[in-house]
This record gives sequence, C-alpha cells and structure tokens, in this order.
Amino acid sequence: MKLYWKNQNLFTLLTKFLVIILPFYVFIKVFFEHKLWIPKFGFLVKEFVLILLIISLVYEYYKHKKLPKFEYIDYLIFAYFWYGIIITLINGLWLSSIIYGWRYDFIFFLVFLIYKHGHQFLKVRTKKLLSIFMYSASASLLFSILIKFRMWEEALLVFGFTDYVSNWTYQGGIPIYHGLENSGIRRFSGIFDSPNNMAFFLVLYTSLFLYLQKKKSEFYVYFFLSFLFILLILTYSRSALLGTLTATWILFIYNIKFLYKHYRKPFIIWITALILITWIFSFIFQDKVKNIVLRTSSTKGHFDRMAIWIDRFIEKPMWSWLWEAGPAYRSTHPELKNKKNTKEIEEYYIPESWFIQQLVEWGFIYFFLFISILWIILKRLFKVSHIIFWLLTAILVMNVFLHVFEATYLSILLFIFIGLFYSQQKRKLY
Repeated sequence: MKLYWKNQNLFTLLTKFLVIILPFYVFIKVFFEHKLWIPKFGFLVKEFVLILLIISLVYEYYKHKKLPKFEYIDYLIFAYFWYGIIITLINGLWLSSIIYGWRYDFIFFLVFLIYKHGHQFLKVRTKKLLSIFMYSASASLLFSILIKFRMWEEALLVFGFTDYVSNWTYQGGIPIYHGLENSGIRRFSGIFDSPNNMAFFLVLYTSLFLYLQKKKSEFYVYFFLSFLFILLILTYSRSALLGTLTATWILFIYNIKFLYKHYRKPFIIWITALILITWIFSFIFQDKVKNIVLRTSSTKGHFDRMAIWIDRFIEKPMWSWLWEAGPAYRSTHPELKNKKNTKEIEEYYIPESWFIQQLVEWGFIYFFLFISILWIILKRLFKVSHIIFWLLTAILVMNVFLHVFEATYLSILLFIFIGLFYSQQKRKLY
C-alpha cells in the first residue's frame, strides 16, 4: 500500500493509474460500455485522466514556483500544434474537428511534453514505474494467452466483445478475433482490439522487459524473448515483423564489431533460434504460406489506398484539413454518420499509413514538422538507450504501413516512457 499512497502527489498517482490500467483498456472499455451500459467510459479512463494530469502538472509548477524551460523540440511541437489550429480555424472547422481529429494526431506528443516537463515532479523512480507497468502488462498478456489457448476467443462474448466479423467495422463493436484470409487461422489479439495492436503491445512489452534486465545474457532472458517473438509471429502482423527486423538490423549494423567481439555465442544462438522458428512455422503451414505471407487481397488493398492517397496529396499539397483523413472522418462528416461504412468510403478516408495520413491531412509543412520532431527524439534516445531507440524505431516502421497510433491507449503508454527516457540526463532513472 505504501507503494501507491505514501508521499505521493496527484501527478504521480495519475501516472501510476495509467500504466496499470491501459494494458487492460480495451477489455475494460468494452465491458463497461457494452455490458454495464456506461457510455463514453473509455473517455473517463483515458482522456479525462490526461486532462487531470495536465491540471496536476500546472499545479506542481505553481506550488514549486517554477516555470517550464523550453528547448528546440518544444518549439517544434508547439509549431506542430499551432499550425494545425490555424488550418482548422481558416477552414471553419471547430469543436468536432478538434475533439475527434486532434485526439488522434496530437495526443502522443502532448503526453511526451507532459512527461518531458513533469518528470521532476514524479514521486517514483522510472525503474519502479517500469516495474509497475510490467506487472500489469504481464497480467494482461497472461489473460490474452489464456483466452487464445485455453478458454478460446468465444469467452470474450461474455464481456461484451462481438462475434467474429473478420475485420473491424465502424460501430460494429470489437470482434473476438480477426481471421487470416483463405487459411482458417485466428490471429492472436487476446483482449486487445486487433492483432496489429497486440503486436504494438508486444513490441513495447518486449523492449521494456529487456531494458529492466541487469544481466541480459542470462538463459531465461533468451527463452522469454523467444517466447514473445513466437507470440508476435502469431499476430501475423507483417508491419510489426518489418518494424522489429528493421530496428534490429539498424542496431546490428551499428554494433556489429562490438557484438562479434563480446557476444559471438549469444548471436549464434539467436540466429540459430530464428532459423529454427522460421523453419518450424514454414513446415507446419507449408500449404498456407502464400495466404499467410502474401495475403493477396490485403496487400492489394494497401497498394490501392496508397495510390488514392498519393493522388489526394497531389490534388491538395498544402492540406486537406483535419477531418479529411484518418479515423476522425467517422465523427466529423455528418453525411456519413448514418450511412453504412462501405469499403470505398474507408479507402478514401483512411490511408493505412500514418505518415501518408499526416501528409494529406496537413500538407508537406506539417509533415516536415512531424518528421523533425521524431528525428530529434530518436537521436536523443539513441544516446540514452539503444533498447528504447529500438522500441520507437520499430513502432514508427509499423506506422509506415499502418495507422497504429490510432490505438491511443498504446501510444499514450509508449510516450509516457519516451518522455521519461528523453529526459534521462535530467532525472535519475534508477
């Protein structure tokens, strides 16, 4: 009990609440909204807590008679915010566009700023906060594994999830699982809202687990990482695999001499394990490899959307406005609210790639700000921790092919820790 209440301020308690509750966010939201009929409960768990977090941070600065000290990256993020506000006002878009659009586009950078400037007021060390997250995240992962391999996905119907509908549809509820076309395979998503978001969670969980290990060459570390990698494969998220491989390859090239000199044996073990896992899965699913890897209709859908969105950018290179791209359109276009969400509408308004979405929504100036902010963060993280650099790189590569930042409960978790690690030079992590 002392861990949570003794000598704690509101800013710290809210932070602990978020890292504990967000791994269960989808499950809690679905249960309270669809079984207990409490509307907008997800807002109370997430966005409302963020509002309280901002208020508590302002209070801490006032109480300590301090003012935040801004750096170059702060001004870039402010420019990112204000550019979006100006475009919104110029085009006569008001509250609905702000609430539904900025909720997706701004929220993770807002969280980054909160913890970049609020780290000094936390009454818990980062290692302890990471441990609290790992306990909650491990429980969430264990529950997901039990759902997948013991109770089966149909058990989720009891908690408010919807029966199998293949893919998520607007206002259609959260399906108990997503299938893999022409294969009969149920992708691993557990208590999350999609396999890709489960993959996002696994990348986050894996990197923070590895960061916490003092002896990273122990056998149990290799074993658990291999287990997590198998779970990642079972999500059949190609973007997540590309992200993890890309981030790993970047670090491998940079550290190749050091790894060869100091970790030759572990490296051989990892390569051997990877080859064996790949061979085993190829053998088990040898008749379905084409459907699993290539996924003709899915791949074609991605390329079709990309072509549509390139044309949209060429048509309006400065901006298309905040409600013209991404998931916000579902709530800001009155003429679409009462219509069936067709494939053609989805393809026109949702590009899959988060980066392309930013480019079309706001134009090349906004896109340049977005890339510049991420580049500065990555440079600092590379100096602070290669593992955390790997984490953000893998998630950003995922966003090249998908819009996983749309899972705001996961992007909030990610940028809580990114903000803290970015400020490592100013705060003792351990």
